Amino acid sequence: MTHTLLPPYVLQAVLDQLAESVLITDAEGRILYVNAAFEALTGYGREEVLGKNPRILKSGRHPQEFYERFWAQLLEGRAFRGYFVNRRKDGSLYTEEKVVTPVRDASGRTLYLVATSRDVTEELALRERLRELATLDPLTGLLNRRAFEEAVEAEILKAGANHALAYLDLDRFKAINDALGYLAGDRVLRKVAQRLRQALPQSLVGRLGGDEFAIWFPAHDLLEARDKARVLLKACAIKVNLGGSSVRLEASLGLALYPLHGVSFGELVRRADLAMYRVKAQRLREPGVFTPDLEGLTPQALTLEAEFHQALLTGNVALFLQGIKRLEEARIRDAEVLFRLRREADYVNPLPQMDLSRRAVNEALDGFVVRQLRELQTRYPHLTFWANLTPWSLGDERFLSLVEQQVQAGLDPKRVVVEVSEGVVLPQLGRIVPFLWKLKALGFQIALDDFGVGQTTLAHLTRLPLDYLKLGRELLALQEGRSEALLRHLVGIGHDTGLKVVLEGVETEADWALARSVGVDLVQGFFLHRPEPNPHFD
Repeated sequence: MTHTLLPPYVLQAVLDQLAESVLITDAEGRILYVNAAFEALTGYGREEVLGKNPRILKSGRHPQEFYERFWAQLLEGRAFRGYFVNRRKDGSLYTEEKVVTPVRDASGRTLYLVATSRDVTEELALRERLRELATLDPLTGLLNRRAFEEAVEAEILKAGANHALAYLDLDRFKAINDALGYLAGDRVLRKVAQRLRQALPQSLVGRLGGDEFAIWFPAHDLLEARDKARVLLKACAIKVNLGGSSVRLEASLGLALYPLHGVSFGELVRRADLAMYRVKAQRLREPGVFTPDLEGLTPQALTLEAEFHQALLTGNVALFLQGIKRLEEARIRDAEVLFRLRREADYVNPLPQMDLSRRAVNEALDGFVVRQLRELQTRYPHLTFWANLTPWSLGDERFLSLVEQQVQAGLDPKRVVVEVSEGVVLPQLGRIVPFLWKLKALGFQIALDDFGVGQTTLAHLTRLPLDYLKLGRELLALQEGRSEALLRHLVGIGHDTGLKVVLEGVETEADWALARSVGVDLVQGFFLHRPEPNPHFD
């Protein structure tokens, strides 16, 4: 039986149809052949490269050691596999996954080098983006809470010396958001993040949420920890133009020392947080250090509780409304209920300061809001009201009884959307899910707030009795093009699971146009309506 060799033009045709780039050189590295995929990838025509050395593609991005390892392996007769960053004819860079195989004769002498490769530039960029989304805060580029916690825990395992954890909270930040809007606030957060990164080079910096940051750094003793903490406070001292006058942004900072105050991230961050709240309440401009007495009830919690109850008695409490627009409706038919406390000549939002308050404060707040909903429904018969619940009330049977009493007294549950934060629900799924189903059975609608900036999975969505997904405004702060892509993806998830999607933080005409283009159902933000105590929704 005889075998007929294929003519060269057949092999040429086969190679030109391959999706992978093919390059063949002689033993001296002179190019003998390239296929059509090579031409498409590099921009070089076949006639331009024949007889030349592949170094015409060299980008200069690889160290000399890389090429030494490359040639050593080929000279041993072994194929080399790796990633190459090369340069196209037009000067642009690309990354290819390449296999270079030496072709040897019977005596072991290398005759040819055959390289096959594929362009993985976009694939690697996508991997990096997914890594960033999983570990980095999208607004500031700092480690997010989860990634920061994992990084600190890893540092603790290998720490051979004392360290400190600083918990930092910006002062007057709410005034910036209220006066200038969230866009200005976001700019300030990015600037603070950059300055914190530069302040202590040998440190880990994370954004825990809102205007709260944490920094892990080496400190031999308390004296060194305080000195470094002062550097961090100085980094946050930024002047901001607020309504024509310059306001100096400052911060409150609490310290917990490792291993003196704790040997785990959970212990350290909680105790640094307590120390921070003490200096904030005392309006000190020095770093606070955790002390054992902070484990009990803090003085500021008692002060805030007393102020809150006094405000309820004296009428220094108000419910503000912010309109939420359904895109298919001409008239605003939804509004979020916001709590405000009157101080001096203005209303302020005390909720960010109430994190350490006793349970009674939060229960009183939720009870006050629920009782006021009946009156609001009477004043605004065409509105559906959206109300957040504090963590204390979620899952609490006493609060559920209060809600049932209000429904029996005339509260229409179909005109109330209960908002629950993603960060509150996930750690307590077993307790909160049954509670939400009971609210759903009464007729209330349920919205998951801050979706897309935390860790919710599709499995969680199927367990919760949801009607709405509310996308956090952080998603509007991504780099150009990324916000739209991610929003479309999240809107698709919502619609595929039968939910309506709300986008909050819409502050500009561009935000409004983006919201409409990605297909959200409702929008909320300063562009449409600012919170007011007695608004007229025309």
